[in-house]
Amino acid sequence: MCNPLPTIGRTSRERGRRTSREREWGLTFFAFLALGFFILSACVSEPARAPEKVAKVSMPPAEVIAGLMRSGRQAMSQGRLDRAISAFRRVRDVYPQAPERSEAMLLLAQALEARGDTLLALTEYRRLATEFPNAPQSVLARTKIPDLERQGGLPLSDNPLPLGSYIPADRTEALGERELVRLQQAGINTMVVEVARQGAGPRSPRSDAGVYFKTDWAPIIRDRLGELVLSAHRKQVQVWAALSIRRMDWIDPGLGWFDGRYNPATGDVIASGTIDLLHPAVSEYLIGLLMDLAATGVDALLLVADPPSSVWEGFSPFALRVYERDMGQRLDPARLRLGASQESLQFAPEFWRWAGWKQREQFKVVDGILRAVRKSYPKVRVAIEVHPEAITNPRAALAWYTEDLLDLRRYRFDYIVTSLAPGLASGTKSLTDGTNGKRLLLLVDPGMSRRTLPGSVPSGTGLIYKEKLTGHGLTKPGR
Repeated sequence: MCNPLPTIGRTSRERGRRTSREREWGLTFFAFLALGFFILSACVSEPARAPEKVAKVSMPPAEVIAGLMRSGRQAMSQGRLDRAISAFRRVRDVYPQAPERSEAMLLLAQALEARGDTLLALTEYRRLATEFPNAPQSVLARTKIPDLERQGGLPLSDNPLPLGSYIPADRTEALGERELVRLQQAGINTMVVEVARQGAGPRSPRSDAGVYFKTDWAPIIRDRLGELVLSAHRKQVQVWAALSIRRMDWIDPGLGWFDGRYNPATGDVIASGTIDLLHPAVSEYLIGLLMDLAATGVDALLLVADPPSSVWEGFSPFALRVYERDMGQRLDPARLRLGASQESLQFAPEFWRWAGWKQREQFKVVDGILRAVRKSYPKVRVAIEVHPEAITNPRAALAWYTEDLLDLRRYRFDYIVTSLAPGLASGTKSLTDGTNGKRLLLLVDPGMSRRTLPGSVPSGTGLIYKEKLTGHGLTKPGR
């Protein structure tokens, strides 16, 4: 029989030990509870920290780019072209200084081409060849560009004598497939398309001004031109882009790029609404803008003569400083007799020296811009518009429009364009002598044809029909 006493003794001792442990746990619990109240009160007294101010550790750009490139290649190998295009496009747009950018642009163009977006692929190949001319990826891009252009159907090297139709800017958006077919049926092989829309006036609000091609240098009304070029080439129709480089109403007046206009009545020189071609920042701007325009695949650039540099213009502060540096004397517009002398051309002798200098300097700038564009796009041709007086009355053209036909021959313009005006036909021979008849284009009324032109117009002269705005489309039956 077991003795219960030891058991009773052990139970009492264990009970004592449990009681002691419970007291210890109780004290510990109350200690933690007190500490919790202390921490809570401290947190309540401290202002809450805004979530956006919490420091975040961002992934280094190099790792992000590497991940995007890896993801794009993998998606491309799996045939997931949309995902690949998104990845490569993000590298191109978000990381402009990335060493991988040229490779991303090449892969983007290849993915677009694989998806069947020939126009977009062609644009990317051209952009790559322009931005990275010395990169290894540009070698492949330059070989792909002619192939994709040939897919458009127009052998660009043929350069047929233009028989064209002039499309004003406000009809550009309405120019669809149906109109292209009608132009083709009318025998048109060239469309001259205005690619910029100006504001209501040189000094009016400019929110409605912009261009119809993709560029970072001007507001885009609608990216229309690249698609139009591809459609026209399929129908054996060239596309020329018409643009004024002296009027761009989207430019902020605060940049100080506007020309100076002299007011003979007050003797003041004020900023005009036209661009000062001699301003040093303007050249860089125009090179960028015309590069993007050439990248659309247009066959030629037409520099329109509206507006010209008139008798009263050209007196910007920068132009006056350069004139003083080149000629060794200051120019005072008040001494040029600009008031009542415009029609009679009875200007002071100093005016003709000023007008000749202004013409030469402006065309040197234009020539430098075009050389830069042609370095990247050697196939693009250039036409320049002059007023009829450049042929019929050269002295007046120099004074009124800063145009000198003899000086123009020094520059590498492919075409000289002018309007057919009374008295012009008898003077066209002086223009074509030494310049080849194929370089002369006439802007004519849509009602005229080659049979109704004056007989003295050389047979090799190209014609551009300056369309009038009507509600019946761009072509006219029987023309």
